[in-house]
Amino acid sequence: MDIRSSWQSIETHPMGGWRALAEPALPTLDPAKRLLWCGIGGSLLPSETLVRAFGQERAFQNWVPLASPEPTPDFHLRAGDQLVFASKSGKTLELWTWMARLRALPGFAELAAPILITQDDANPLATWGRANGCQILPIPVEVGGRFSAFTPIGTLPLAWMGRDASAFLQGGREVIAEIEAGRGAWFDRIASTVDLLLDAHARGISEWVLMPYAMSLDNLSAWWVQLIAESLGKVAKDGTRKGFTPIRAVGPVDQHSQLQRWMAGPRNLGVIVMTVDGKPAPEKLDPPAGSPYPGLANLQGADILRAQAEGSAEALEAAGVPVLRWSMPSLSEREVGAFMMAWQAIVGLVGVGLDLDPFDQPEVEDGKKRTFKRLGLA
Repeated sequence: MDIRSSWQSIETHPMGGWRALAEPALPTLDPAKRLLWCGIGGSLLPSETLVRAFGQERAFQNWVPLASPEPTPDFHLRAGDQLVFASKSGKTLELWTWMARLRALPGFAELAAPILITQDDANPLATWGRANGCQILPIPVEVGGRFSAFTPIGTLPLAWMGRDASAFLQGGREVIAEIEAGRGAWFDRIASTVDLLLDAHARGISEWVLMPYAMSLDNLSAWWVQLIAESLGKVAKDGTRKGFTPIRAVGPVDQHSQLQRWMAGPRNLGVIVMTVDGKPAPEKLDPPAGSPYPGLANLQGADILRAQAEGSAEALEAAGVPVLRWSMPSLSEREVGAFMMAWQAIVGLVGVGLDLDPFDQPEVEDGKKRTFKRLGLA
């Protein structure tokens, strides 16, 4: 595939604005207070990914995602709670459900005005926010919801945790710069991955697994699943159905729960085995008497994790399963930013290669319309 010419079609696409990474001023949030984040899909998954990747115990305790509209009778507001309402379109039903729920709770009127992350236009959320003194952090119109990681959807949680949002954006910029230059390690990795995915699709590989061997990156797989599913599961311009089914996994958990199917089941699946390099903090293992593995005394958990990742990759390859090894030099804001931008680019380029539009989601919109009709909200 000619990456340069395909990239040009992305650059001219009305929804190709995710390539330009702005660094807007962010409000100061208190990391010692809860952050109630109302959003779903692309307005939550990037945030959740970054909190789970870089948060410490305090962040885990104070991060409160409010997504599903299901009743939550035990939920109560606390003094000092910080509210974020995130919806690109400003019309997300789940968000408005939570807004109505929060407004009905004791203590809502005493909280500071919510921060809004949305398009800065005449959408209902932005209009409500202007009338109620809310700060609006804009998502550009030309950036789709599932491509929103490099907007305040991603940078605000990082800033709240005291992490380096600028490094996260820089990682994304470096990837884009190499693609536009047509050379560099990221350009080569993206080009080879695009070729692999297109070749696999032609050979009937309809499912791909992302399995990071790092529990802190479990939610990265969730973000990746939405990116792939909404972008590449489409009816192409010639009327044929194309795309991949993305599967969320995390090692070593899923080498025990899913590896059997991947190796012995239908030959329609590939696996991306992801590892994090770097030097973890040293630890000492002290196996008790009678342990079946007395040699653990000479190892660390990081040694075992690396061996598991490589053992799974080798076993999959031996079974004839396509495997893509993806190593991350370190678990840092810059490297996670580069990974997420690389996959946004890969998805866009694969979409071009499959002759479909990777930036729309018409069937999702149809489901929303049917939901509104059932609720009498159409």
